[in-house]
Amino acid sequence: MKDVKDTQDRKSPDNIKKEFESLKSERGTWEYHWQELADFILPRKNSITYRGTSGEKKGTQLLDNTAMQSNELLAGALHGLLTNPSSLFFGLTSGDPTIDSKDEVKKWFQNSTRKTHAILNNSNFQTEVHELYLDLGCFGTAPMLIEEDSRLFVRFKAFSISNIFIKEDARGFVNEVFSDAKMRVEQLLELFGEKAIPENVMKKYKAGDTTSEYTVIHCVYPLSYEEEYSNKVFKFGSKYILADEKNHQLKSDNYHEFPYVVPRWSKISGEKYGRSPGMVALPEAKTVNKMTETMIKAAQKMVDPPIMVPDDGFILPLKTGPGGFNYYRKGSQDRIEPVFNKEIRVDFGYEVMKDHRSRIREAFYVDQLQLNNGPQMTATEVVQRTEEKMRLLGPMLGRMQSEFLQPLIDRVFGILLRRNIFDEIPEELAGKYVRVQYSSTIAKMQRAGELNDIMKTMQAVEPFFNVDKSVFDNFNTDGAVKFIANILGFPHEALRTDREREEIRAARQEAQQQAIQQQEQQQQVDTMSKMVPAMSAMRPQQ
Repeated sequence: MKDVKDTQDRKSPDNIKKEFESLKSERGTWEYHWQELADFILPRKNSITYRGTSGEKKGTQLLDNTAMQSNELLAGALHGLLTNPSSLFFGLTSGDPTIDSKDEVKKWFQNSTRKTHAILNNSNFQTEVHELYLDLGCFGTAPMLIEEDSRLFVRFKAFSISNIFIKEDARGFVNEVFSDAKMRVEQLLELFGEKAIPENVMKKYKAGDTTSEYTVIHCVYPLSYEEEYSNKVFKFGSKYILADEKNHQLKSDNYHEFPYVVPRWSKISGEKYGRSPGMVALPEAKTVNKMTETMIKAAQKMVDPPIMVPDDGFILPLKTGPGGFNYYRKGSQDRIEPVFNKEIRVDFGYEVMKDHRSRIREAFYVDQLQLNNGPQMTATEVVQRTEEKMRLLGPMLGRMQSEFLQPLIDRVFGILLRRNIFDEIPEELAGKYVRVQYSSTIAKMQRAGELNDIMKTMQAVEPFFNVDKSVFDNFNTDGAVKFIANILGFPHEALRTDREREEIRAARQEAQQQAIQQQEQQQQVDTMSKMVPAMSAMRPQQ
């Protein structure tokens, strides 16, 4: 336990505050970038460098919402493709096909997967994960905390990027998270209890001070960096400190798994925080916003143009409203005319803006996530185009699996396993590490190419089958059918087990043999019945 003690000393309240201040100073450049992203893409979260007041208007300087809508579309598409609430987006495996093929193991995996999925849907996961996808498309980094809950089993909280500070391990994975929050005494009492709160804070509260807010810093850190400690029960520690009160420690706790998931859209080597589609679209979003302002002014000039009036021809004041009368001096030949003698090409401005808006949508993959069906497209063409679009999203899916889906399911599965939610574990899985395999919509679409390879192979072999039917002895047809069913997401419980299949085949074979025997017996009876009259006719008459 020496490593744990060393870690606890290293993570004393004073050291946590120092690390927090260092991380906060370190990411100053990022915060200005995030503020600008939020202003143009996610206005309701634009309190990063600017701390506004509660209830104030957001996005008042935003004149074009193309980037904001595109980010919403991307978040909605990711929600449906990766964590669809109406279908199972993950499964379980031991990593050993021999073990996974056993009926008891299959049944346990199926039941455990469905229970986990049901608990996720009954928690606040679906609401919080949508916020995560919005932050991911805008900022490129989207932290979410996963905690145990006495009523819902698990509870999720998507954090704003402005309140999260991260550190990486040597492999580039986030393994340490600092967060800060402003809390009133009522909130501190609810979370930590009166005994954990300093006396002077409680005195102010009991004296009637209910509006003061205090800065609470939460730090989650690995208990040890040593490999030998990886088999211990608790792998991560947690501390809450009251920074405003001499770094007073409010609570200390431990975690079996890392409680945060911190997916990053893409990441440059040497940087900790992610890069996003919003960063690609930001120049275009700023350009379109400025162009919209110019086009509004141009449209106003077209509808209500400035006019030219001779200084000695008309009697002021000039009336430009409907039905207005303007008087001019007798003998004057001058007329009231608009300043613009030539037509203003407002339509040209809109054409240019259309091109910039298209680039914004491309940056958020809207053209790939939305299939534009043409009038001549066949079902096969639709499938092929969908597969091509999903392959382009492959790099994104790989990072989402390693930094979001894998730690998410590992954390939730570990909580439910310790709460004895699952059925009794089969003997075959004793001591085995259960892994997650993904069956989300995007994963199925990307695997559809394997199905096409199988079908093309069968079509190519068909002519040989017409010549020699034994050619299909080269294929494990039972395995191919199950492989296809797995690719298409066919429910495992709707497939017969190997034992049931063999029993049906044995019964069918036995029935066929009985039918053959009955047919042979009937033929023998028929033969005998024909032979008896013949033999009787051959007997000599007495």
